[in-house]
Amino acid sequence: MKTALLLIAAQFATTVVMAQATPAQQPRSSDKVDLKKLEEKYWSVKDEDYAVIQNRTFSKSGKFFFSGTVGSLMNDPFVKSKPFGAALGYYFNEDFGVELGYIGNNSEQSDAVTGFRSAAANTSPDYNMQGNAYTLSVAYTPFYAKLAFMNMAIMYFDMGITAGLGQSEYYQITNATPGSTPTLPDLQTKQTSTHFEIGIMQQLFLSKNFAFRLDIKNSFMNQKIIPYETNIYTTNPDGESKSQNNTYIMFGLTLFTN
Repeated sequence: MKTALLLIAAQFATTVVMAQATPAQQPRSSDKVDLKKLEEKYWSVKDEDYAVIQNRTFSKSGKFFFSGTVGSLMNDPFVKSKPFGAALGYYFNEDFGVELGYIGNNSEQSDAVTGFRSAAANTSPDYNMQGNAYTLSVAYTPFYAKLAFMNMAIMYFDMGITAGLGQSEYYQITNATPGSTPTLPDLQTKQTSTHFEIGIMQQLFLSKNFAFRLDIKNSFMNQKIIPYETNIYTTNPDGESKSQNNTYIMFGLTLFTN
């Protein structure tokens, strides 16, 4: 028993001496992380909120722009059109801008109307043809991204929404003479209506001055539709007001000022 106690005491004393003889390991300078430098490089403080800093290769802030587009009217069963568009605007910063837009329609009756008139002589569905449209919109582009194209190039694009109010033209289609044959021309009466427009917009930058542009626009309005042929059997010769939604897909090019 006495021998065991002496061995334990000797081992304890040896451990204490070795601990005192070995200096505390100091951290290497290469292991230190300067959090202050990381914060200054990647973050900025704004009223105690943190916002990511984006290094934008192509900037829109403080620039005027002009867009030219062509496209298609997608959702009218009685009208086909290949519209062209133009927009002139200005970006206050990278997120917000304003634009004045124009869409010109070259409307004509669809194949459905042609087939209907061929099948039933001297009859036609009641419909309006879409005319030109003018819109003042606000653009909000919160999305900005980069993507790799086949490991050959880096492409830059942004995406956002547009919303605005404007004026739309439309043409009421009626038969020139009640009871006449379908060979006679239709009578078109021009009308206007206030519309609300909302759309999705994406731009793919080619350089600091040029970008491809894609828009999907939806316009909502009320239009008065009158019967194609007025006669004693018509229940509502003055027509009725209906809600109309025009959906356009437009593709083109945007030019930015320096």
